[in-house]
Amino acid sequence: MENQKTKIISIASIIALALTLVTATFAYFMAQTGEGKSTDIKINASTVDTFTFEAGSALNLSLNQENFASGKGNQTGTTFAKAMLSANNKTNTATDHYYMYLNISENTFTYTQDANTPEILLSIKDGSNNEITTLTGLTYKTVTDGKGASIKGFDITKKSGLITILNNREITTTSSKTEEWNVTVTFVNYNSNQAGNAGKNFSAKLMIQKEKIPTVLSDVCTSGNNLATCITTLSNKSEPSIVNIYHHTSSLANGAGDNSYRYAGASGSVNNYICLGSDEATCPDANLFRIIGVFGDKTKVIRAKSVGDKEWNTSADNTWSSSSLNTYLNGTYLTSLGTLADKIATTTWKVRGGSSTYLYDAPKIAYQYEVGSSALTTTNDAKIGLMYVSDYGFAADSSGWTTKLSSYNSNNSKNWLYLGSNEWTISRNSGTASNAFDVFSGYVLNRNVIISYAVRPSFNLESSVKYVSGSGSMSDPVRVN
Repeated sequence: MENQKTKIISIASIIALALTLVTATFAYFMAQTGEGKSTDIKINASTVDTFTFEAGSALNLSLNQENFASGKGNQTGTTFAKAMLSANNKTNTATDHYYMYLNISENTFTYTQDANTPEILLSIKDGSNNEITTLTGLTYKTVTDGKGASIKGFDITKKSGLITILNNREITTTSSKTEEWNVTVTFVNYNSNQAGNAGKNFSAKLMIQKEKIPTVLSDVCTSGNNLATCITTLSNKSEPSIVNIYHHTSSLANGAGDNSYRYAGASGSVNNYICLGSDEATCPDANLFRIIGVFGDKTKVIRAKSVGDKEWNTSADNTWSSSSLNTYLNGTYLTSLGTLADKIATTTWKVRGGSSTYLYDAPKIAYQYEVGSSALTTTNDAKIGLMYVSDYGFAADSSGWTTKLSSYNSNNSKNWLYLGSNEWTISRNSGTASNAFDVFSGYVLNRNVIISYAVRPSFNLESSVKYVSGSGSMSDPVRVN
């Protein structure tokens, strides 16, 4: 009996070992190899190809009194990435694919001369010193620095977010092969007045991997998927700084804490355009909207352009439910939308507003007193409204969320919701019976309701709305059923 038990244990051990080896043959892991470096490793037997990656340290530029002066020359940062493929010893051939990205997490630089004179240049060369000179969305330029040297590269002076350098690149070998890429970021010192970049910073990391990083809705959605789910899926599959969608959990620094998903960042980097009520190839202005975010199971949008300048109310009374603007939005304007109105959910808008003490503060405080747990209780049930003050605040780059909304002018270029003109919000000033909050030259202020400012209707789409197509860019907006 004892011998039989020993045999059973031995057989079980062999089976477990075999399963472990089979699993290890095909498993795919991520391993950290030190600060700023990561390697993807496929553990395999000799009959399986091996495909590994290595990336160098992060890129950083910071201009200070030591390096930012006439005659100091250019400032550079360099790093590398490698893709290494080895063929199995059975077929002696291997083919695979990979992606390489530069993710710029911080870039406060600007143009000090003009938009045609780049301050930050990006160059990419392979192991044989052959240079990449074409990348989608970037302009390759040649400039002469202050010492007469010629500098070449892509202009990334004000660029942030993810740059795709290699898209599904094929690598093949009959034995083993290493493809190495060297990346350099250069601040060009023209020996001219570039004081506007004193104290500015640039941070980025080079990423090389087998999988594609999803950056737009079309990367994660197919026709017939729920629109709200598409947005939350994209957010959860990537970093916020890459897709510009922030999940406002209680742990998100300076966020709303309401479990919403909100687009945030500079207008050019936020792919949240949506075409509603039109099948035309080029979406008409009247049908082009932008997605503010997902709240519960509904997607909130705002018109991309103003319907025109209008008074908040024709009399000096800031009661939203009886205001002339609310009457227009849920009367004439709603009727003009035709069948699109059927896709718009009736929303309980919080319209008591708040005091300037709170709504002038940072977005988190404004949210708390405008629509959060400390908000006043007056509501209005309707399909169409306007953006909240806190919507505007959280649309800015997350680096600005500690800034008071009354000082938001410095964040205009990093807030996709800033229209570029003075614009009404839905919130009244609870301390002044004739005033409502507005965005004035980027600042959040409050003005008499009889003034005419830009108006952009906002509403929630029904939770049943489905994604059909589109990346979310202005030229390829999201289309729904």
